[in-house]
Amino acid sequence: MSLAAKAQVYLTDAATGKPYQTGIYSDIQGSPLLFEDWKVSHATDKYGTTFLDVMIRFDLYNNKFFYNYNGTSYTFVTEITEFELFPFFGDTSTKMIFKKGFTVPDKLTPDKYVQVLAEGKVTAIKYLYKTIDETTEYNVPGKVKNFGSRMTYYFIKDGVTTSQKPNSKLLAELLKDKWAAVDAYMKQNSMSAKNEDDCIRAIAYYNTL
Repeated sequence: MSLAAKAQVYLTDAATGKPYQTGIYSDIQGSPLLFEDWKVSHATDKYGTTFLDVMIRFDLYNNKFFYNYNGTSYTFVTEITEFELFPFFGDTSTKMIFKKGFTVPDKLTPDKYVQVLAEGKVTAIKYLYKTIDETTEYNVPGKVKNFGSRMTYYFIKDGVTTSQKPNSKLLAELLKDKWAAVDAYMKQNSMSAKNEDDCIRAIAYYNTL
């Protein structure tokens, strides 16, 4: 089989997995999942084979993707290195890309899936994860446990990684060698460096210069 093959609809026998349970969290409020409903995705394994139209969910607490086949949830046996996830049913123009392989010392290991926002001279990634938080509520005995959503941005240029939320100072420093052109582009399109989408658009534009 060619390593560039496209597998239609569902996974081949070589990539089928084991039944997967997200865990029993009866004492924790909220959900460990990125999305509650199943999402269409294209999954690419470490050999370069892409499996099309796989219905998946992303367990953020455990940083694991799992898929639906005939009503049963399965893990992937073959290592999947990239997912193209389509959040809106029937809309292929909007997608989220998740990949493995990024390393940030003491913060991020290459086995973790992160959302890739831009790739090129400047690469921007977002690490989405969930934690179990404990809070005290009035008239409720003991601690109340909740799944808390977290995110960390990483911007990588020339082998140097910066971790900050999108902002104008960060963007000007990252893109300083082409800042005049990028700044003009942002002003022309009424873009704000503090807005994630605008920040990523500016980086994507810079990567074309």
